Amino acid sequence: MNKLQLKHRELKIISVIAASENISHAATVLGIAQANVSKYLADFESKVGLKVFDRTTRQLTLTPFGVALLPYINDMLDRNEQLNSFIADYKHEKRGKVTVYAPTGIIAYLSQHVIAKIQDIGGITLSLKTCNLERKAFYEGVDFPDDCDVLITYAHPKDESLVASFITKYAVMAFASPEYIKQHPINSPDELENHSCILIDSMMIDDANIWRFSSAGGKEMHDYRVTGNYVCDNTQSALALARNHLGIVFAPYASIQKDVQSGLLVPCFSEQHEWWLDLVAIFRKREYQPWRVQFILDAMLAEIRQQLTQTLQLSE
Repeated sequence: MNKLQLKHRELKIISVIAASENISHAATVLGIAQANVSKYLADFESKVGLKVFDRTTRQLTLTPFGVALLPYINDMLDRNEQLNSFIADYKHEKRGKVTVYAPTGIIAYLSQHVIAKIQDIGGITLSLKTCNLERKAFYEGVDFPDDCDVLITYAHPKDESLVASFITKYAVMAFASPEYIKQHPINSPDELENHSCILIDSMMIDDANIWRFSSAGGKEMHDYRVTGNYVCDNTQSALALARNHLGIVFAPYASIQKDVQSGLLVPCFSEQHEWWLDLVAIFRKREYQPWRVQFILDAMLAEIRQQLTQTLQLSE
């Protein structure tokens, strides 16, 4: 019996048809004529001698054979992409996928101020994903997602084999709108229990968050249990609620400088109660990194550090 000679193009088309459940949609995704997609499918089914799809007037559905076949096809396509990326890395070609994780505020900053500054990205696909920290990550270390290449975050890695490259220190403080402060005066973190605080879901312990502040002299740290009517899964949503006078938000000063400058938000305390954290980039050792990851990592860190230097120079 002759072995089947399956082409990458055929497998790709079958995979896209399965995802689209429609020949027309698949043709649009693939950028080829609908008639050619139909011909590829018919030729493939003729070659293997089994139907992959059941056809109706509106869509295609996988046959039992198609359901069993699809994981093999997708696995072969993934392996082929990995092989191409491996070869491209050795040739220092800009192609393949790089996945960057960061908390919501950092992802927003990267998207707005950093990514566009990376020149000539070539054929690299840059995937930006949100990874908001749980409170315990500050004490136990942060987990590194399986599909992550670079994690920019506020805590050091739990896995000691990973590299943590220091970027800068930044202060987390309590802010509210001037209208909220006018209606609900507050002088120190000890009074937070009497106020509506805007909570972060990943930091929830029972029905509360634990916020950490240094003493006015900065020598000691104290934890404060805070509650409120609103729970958000990211800092940006929490800031939007605070701008609308709905409570106190705990956020990095660097992420809300514009709000403070414009007067939308103000620090809650006249004395400097804050929590200083390290911002770090976490990644695998360079000898285990594809070249495309090194290219994106180096470009991002260079741009971030240049912007930090410019900010410091302007503030002097």
